[in-house]
Amino acid sequence: MATTRLPIEDLRADLAAALRAGNRVVLSAPTGSGKSTQVPQMLIDEGLVPAGKEVIVLQPRRLAARMLARRVAEERGATLGGEVGFHIRFDRVFGPQTRIKFVTEGILLRMMLTDPELKGVGAIVFDEFHERHLHGDLGIAMIRQLQEKSRPDLLMAVMSATLETGQLSAYLGGCPILKAEGRMFPIEVRYAGAGEASVWERAAQQTAKLVQELPEGDVLIFMPGAYEIRRTVEELQATRGLRECVVLPLHGELPPTEQDAAVARYDTRKIVVATNVAETSLTIDGIRGVVDAGLARVARFDPHRGINTLLIEKISQASAEQRAGRAGRTAPGICLRLWTQKEHEHRPPRELAEIRRVDLAETVLTLKLAGYAELEHFPWFEPPEEKSLARALTLLHDLGALDAAGALTEMGRRMASFPMHPRYARLFLAAQELGCVWHVAVIAALAQGRNLLMPIDNKRRREEREDLLGDTASDFFHLLRAWGMARKQNYNMGFCRQWGIHGGAAREAERGAGQFLRLAQAQGLDTGEGPLDEEAVRRCLLLAFSDQLAKRLDRGTLRCALVHGRKGELRRHSALRDAPLFVAAEIDEIETRGDVTVYLSLATEIDEVWLKEYFPEDFNDSSETFYDPDFKRVECRRLTRFRDLVLASGEGDDPDPDTAARLLAAEIHAGRLPLKSWDNGIERWIARVNFAAAHCPELDIEPLDDEGRLMILEQICHGFVSAKELREVQAHRYVYDWLTQEQRAALETLVPESIELPRRRRAVNIRYEDGRAIISSKLQDFYDTPHKQLTICAGRYPLVVELLAPNGRPAQLTTDLDAFWTTSYEGVKKELRGRYPKHEWR
Repeated sequence: MATTRLPIEDLRADLAAALRAGNRVVLSAPTGSGKSTQVPQMLIDEGLVPAGKEVIVLQPRRLAARMLARRVAEERGATLGGEVGFHIRFDRVFGPQTRIKFVTEGILLRMMLTDPELKGVGAIVFDEFHERHLHGDLGIAMIRQLQEKSRPDLLMAVMSATLETGQLSAYLGGCPILKAEGRMFPIEVRYAGAGEASVWERAAQQTAKLVQELPEGDVLIFMPGAYEIRRTVEELQATRGLRECVVLPLHGELPPTEQDAAVARYDTRKIVVATNVAETSLTIDGIRGVVDAGLARVARFDPHRGINTLLIEKISQASAEQRAGRAGRTAPGICLRLWTQKEHEHRPPRELAEIRRVDLAETVLTLKLAGYAELEHFPWFEPPEEKSLARALTLLHDLGALDAAGALTEMGRRMASFPMHPRYARLFLAAQELGCVWHVAVIAALAQGRNLLMPIDNKRRREEREDLLGDTASDFFHLLRAWGMARKQNYNMGFCRQWGIHGGAAREAERGAGQFLRLAQAQGLDTGEGPLDEEAVRRCLLLAFSDQLAKRLDRGTLRCALVHGRKGELRRHSALRDAPLFVAAEIDEIETRGDVTVYLSLATEIDEVWLKEYFPEDFNDSSETFYDPDFKRVECRRLTRFRDLVLASGEGDDPDPDTAARLLAAEIHAGRLPLKSWDNGIERWIARVNFAAAHCPELDIEPLDDEGRLMILEQICHGFVSAKELREVQAHRYVYDWLTQEQRAALETLVPESIELPRRRRAVNIRYEDGRAIISSKLQDFYDTPHKQLTICAGRYPLVVELLAPNGRPAQLTTDLDAFWTTSYEGVKKELRGRYPKHEWR
């Protein structure tokens, strides 16, 4: 047991009582209370888990799972791998005597697929559930169902530092909520504000001030990723006043020895620069100061376009509070935030749950294998968005894991047995069939690792490397050749630097390939190394990435169209700048200087024949009729599509007359194609028709609306395919046919085009607009004319009179001319007579 009493110890008796009375409990405990290390031990030491059964502790991150397992083993005086062990992706240390096993969340789901009853497990502990990782959400739902169906003896404890526990307890049937008090010293939070310098420069400046101000204690700096951590470490090491400090990075890409070094104790002051892995599960002793960049790299999935994004985002208020809390574990501390307090108030209160922002393909495949044919019946803690589910189903169908009805195929079952994303499972299954598993394992490692090839400033050396790597039909073949060069030199740093090869990334690729090969061997695949069969590998990549098939839009640019209606741009460093058809293993949405661009990379050229060989049902030939705005004519093309991506087009037959008429009419109606004979006279006649339809119901006239206009335009355009052919067409006769001969005659009488005024030699036109009939003429033209004579519709509708000044500008608008003479006229006359004294004024 731990020698120092932790706050969580106060809940030991309550925890034991709750789990003896029921099989579920929610435990709310702040960071640093000891819940991650002590609760699993309590379950064993209090006899809650019978002998021979394990306590499985779920951790969101691999680094935390491994380091927590080591700490608990030390506390219990045991060897790691004995009573206490861990199981994470690509690494496992446990044995037949293991009672407490720390695992990453995905491991639990794999356990349930192979052993749905979890026979050897006595308790499941969900740690840091407030982070709302996808596998945690799935795990809690599946364990709840297992308890209700066949394992009421299985215990479940859900632990959280910040989550609203009421909702969680309700989801778990109203189970008890236990709350531990944190042991926290006062923390002074300061806002350093933003600045023009880089985030690592500002962090180093603030850290130097903090080290001077604090009499003792270490400093923890939060940065969003490995690159920012490296730049921060370099900046700290070059900063005066910090040269006596030990500066250490901490992130998931580091080897275990370097991770352990970051949490070890030193005689000198220590500065740890970490990602958000140090935010919750891991407690680094001795921290008195925190410098928080307020940023994190967040993976998201855009279901509208099927694009994975990895953008640096601002953390939430809850996350910022978690980070600040690291400064107050052992003594009063200080947290410096590299943003303003006003900005902090506008940050979201907490992060969006992962189920709302990541790719769900692996999740859906897992649930299908687990027997959830209808995903809407799965008891989600929080249901995903429908578009995200739909995209996952589409991808699995593209990979051959689901049939047209959404049922799991035999290929899907085989893919689900691989502990990796479905597209990589498909990649390895294809590699087994085509005899290239070893090379595919290296490619998978290269695809998921850091960039192997770095820019070379020296032009001659850059050209030498290009000649050495040679022409290729896949960016992966360049990477394989470069990796092979580094491997032969045992990853010598001088050699790698000379050829622009990232030595560390090359070493990691070898480790990653080894992990993939071990997984492949566990699935019975042939992993022997042989000569590279380039066509076989390219075929495998097609089968794994057919949903990311791209076709160059033109030879002059790198713009491409992809399946599922997307657009992108091939990266300029790609070796496939001339390939017309390829699959992209990476589609990234990158934010640069405020702009977001969709880039395609890790491209592999594809032969269209292979598409027809593997996906014959996804091809379709069709004819498409369209209006060409450049030639102002309707044309017909024959199109060959793979799914929805046009692969080829050619001249088709003559356009269908009805379709051509409809397209031409739409262009005319939208104003993009002028029809010379459709003039103002027609528009005035239509206005009269619509006025009659509204005010003369006895005529039974249909109003001529947009739909009617399109109908007439289609009649005009029928038999023609170009603007040139329409030049001499007379539109009037088609428009006038909207009315019968009797209706046209009645229109001239009831809704005339003009009206006579006694004092005017020529008739005045009537304007029909906005549902009104208006006449405009000079004020003097209306002397001695009673308003009752100014009507239409057989006297039922009085005209609106617009009286004009002698200069022709409006002076008054009235619907009652008689009243105007007795009320407003004197004022109007007084204003106008002085300016126009020669005109008649009564």
